[in-house]
Amino acid sequence: MTAVHAACVCPDCDLLFERPRLVNEQVAHCSRCGAELCRDPGAFIDKTLAYSLAGLLFYMPANTQPILTLQILGMDSTNDMLNGVQQLFLGGYWWMSFLVLMCSVVVPLLDLSMMFLIALSLKRPGILPENNLKQLIAWQHHIQEWGMPEVYMLGILVAYIKMIDMGEIIIGTGLMCFVGLLVSVILTKSVYRVEAAFDALEQRK
Repeated sequence: MTAVHAACVCPDCDLLFERPRLVNEQVAHCSRCGAELCRDPGAFIDKTLAYSLAGLLFYMPANTQPILTLQILGMDSTNDMLNGVQQLFLGGYWWMSFLVLMCSVVVPLLDLSMMFLIALSLKRPGILPENNLKQLIAWQHHIQEWGMPEVYMLGILVAYIKMIDMGEIIIGTGLMCFVGLLVSVILTKSVYRVEAAFDALEQRK
């Protein structure tokens, strides 16, 4: 018989249930509405570690290497993420440059770093004190809504479509790394849950 750990409430229909200890990537669902209630924290921790680490490895080249190079009449025009922010600022669009910098550069780095540190601290107890780890989980929950690298990706696609008839466009290393970063962010968020982080912290006691 499965050991019971604590009481919990379904996030969708508010049904009160007793939380089981799950193993081997098991997932518990609400018996009334079918919503996901909890999952094996071991699988959540390992996958969060792997995906967030991949995103952090992609991060630096995605922001510093050329994204697109436009060749017109023998002249080259190359741009990268940080250069795009600078050009917006120099063009007088300081508010837009600030939004792009925060939502597409700063926040994704903070978000990935926090999820990586949370998963690492849950896997290796003692890296962070429990109170600090709880605070970090709460901070990550609030900051994640400001990270929007997918919006910048849409901007790159629009720019590519508009410039394709103006000359030859060369896709740079930065764009490929940015796609890798975006995929890593999506995968990390698909497995990471604030509730799962707190559950793993509780089950560690």
